Amino acid sequence: MKRRDFLKKTAAGAGSLGVLNLYEILDAQNAEAFSTSGGMGVEEVNYYLDRGREKNVTPEIRPEIRNNPRSVFLIETHVDARKDETGHFTEAVPQLQAEGKRIAKMLFAKGSKKGGTTFIKPNFTHVYEWDYNRTNGVYSSPDFIGGMVGHLRNIGNTNVAAGEGPTAAQVHRSGGVYDAFDEAGLPMIEAGYERFSHYRKNELNWKKTSNSLVWKRIPYFRPLGDDDNFLINVATLKCHLTGLTTLTVKNLQGCVPKGYGQFCTPWSDVEFRAYRDGINFKKDFYKDYYQRVEASFVRHSQAGFKRWDHRGSYSRYEEKGGWETFKKVKKDPETRAEFLKDIGPLMQHEMWLQRGLDNADVIKPDINIIEGIIGLDGEELHRDQIGDARLVNIIIAGCSPFEVDAVGSYIMGHDPREIWYTRVAKERGLGECDVNKIDIYWIRDGEIVPLKNISEIKRHSIGLNWARKKDPDERLFW
Repeated sequence: MKRRDFLKKTAAGAGSLGVLNLYEILDAQNAEAFSTSGGMGVEEVNYYLDRGREKNVTPEIRPEIRNNPRSVFLIETHVDARKDETGHFTEAVPQLQAEGKRIAKMLFAKGSKKGGTTFIKPNFTHVYEWDYNRTNGVYSSPDFIGGMVGHLRNIGNTNVAAGEGPTAAQVHRSGGVYDAFDEAGLPMIEAGYERFSHYRKNELNWKKTSNSLVWKRIPYFRPLGDDDNFLINVATLKCHLTGLTTLTVKNLQGCVPKGYGQFCTPWSDVEFRAYRDGINFKKDFYKDYYQRVEASFVRHSQAGFKRWDHRGSYSRYEEKGGWETFKKVKKDPETRAEFLKDIGPLMQHEMWLQRGLDNADVIKPDINIIEGIIGLDGEELHRDQIGDARLVNIIIAGCSPFEVDAVGSYIMGHDPREIWYTRVAKERGLGECDVNKIDIYWIRDGEIVPLKNISEIKRHSIGLNWARKKDPDERLFW
């Protein structure tokens, strides 16, 4: 029986299945209609989530956190593990699970509201073959998340799923996600469909942007964007060539389906790729985004953003006539290609941070968590085996992704007043990037204690490897 046929059949004859939870259904006679080894599609998981609302209890964020939405809360963890012969902290798995449950108890209480769904957004990006391990440091720890889910279920939050957009199910499976999630009984939405046209209308929610330079509205795969969805954003502690530090703001990029979710598409290519990929550019993007983004890029260049003109691409663009020339050739493939030859990725960082900040502002997670138990020093894709996973043993949490990322970047050894996206977040009025102006608290033994001095925070050297093959030992700190 095909999956969609099974969905239609069970939806029509729901009497016997209505009393079953997700895992009982998966064990039922027709369960072979679904394959869990590669995750489940958007429609499939939402079918179960829709049916699980009645018995669900929506969790509540601890009131001290909820009532201080711009504050950041730090929790020390106590994972003690050594690397195995593959370079991974494999022996830490049970400790990661235990810490996930312990941390969840400090963050979430049983709610009074019935119904709804909970969606956990991990950071499960691409990993290479040598990093196929559930403690690889590239991923938010799936075992930590599994431990969190154990506590959520204990407080009545039974209607929970996780999911990721851009990367393939095969990579997640090889990277150890399913080793942890199958053990925790946590369904995984594999929303990395090849084209935007492959998403059905009932699988998507659309949200309008506010004060965006680029786009008018953003699509999300369900249950993201549902009115009764409780969103837990779980990032990890690492760096990225585009975002510099890739924490909770960048993690939310994976909530947006392919076609719309490529935030780092260069300035010159957004409209071109939209038409190529069947995206409704005229309906969903501002046609003058070119001028808006370029003006912002120039302003940030004049403000002294470090390494801002990536590989000198903007300088070469200006030498060729800039906007006045490009606007005449941008719709003709041949002359456009000739103009862009040897220019490089135009204003790519400006494009990414503007769209990334828009997205974080629109989707508004209920809580943002940086799982920094295992951090990754070096480039996040672990390309050329440069990245170095290390125990950092810190959890950073708060309601605002912007302040959480500022503190996370500081702990990694960076100055968030210089990190591009945290700096522009402050510029746009989304959040503070100066850690001396952020209220920071410890949560220790369940008690919340104000940070007396910023020197209390242990900082680490989690740097960005910009050169990779050219200089594999180089680390940049902003």
